[in-house]
Amino acid sequence: MPFKIGLKTRRKKMLEQELKRIVPILIKLGAEKIILFGSLAKGNVHKSSDFDLFIVMDTDKDFMERLDEVYRACKPRVAVDFFVYTPKEIEDGLVSPVLLKEIQKHGRVIYEKKRTNL
Repeated sequence: MPFKIGLKTRRKKMLEQELKRIVPILIKLGAEKIILFGSLAKGNVHKSSDFDLFIVMDTDKDFMERLDEVYRACKPRVAVDFFVYTPKEIEDGLVSPVLLKEIQKHGRVIYEKKRTNL
């Protein structure tokens, strides 16, 4: 049993390191908000866990172009699922209700662009 715990601990550390590497890249791409959800956010990491990021980005690029840009820029070293939506798509209800419920229940905001009132 201790061996399995060791694998989970190593996997969690690996995922957290990759998350720290990827977040600054997403910010440079224009992410306004980044929310971690799924097993890493819940603390239920297992040996084959990935991590899931919901990213809000104001862009004119279509959904697939956005995903391609994010994957190419980040070059993930572990399994990562990116969900990249614009503020308008969220406002217009184009995000899966199941996904939104998961994010609202278990999501952890790891970055949010500060707004200024100038």
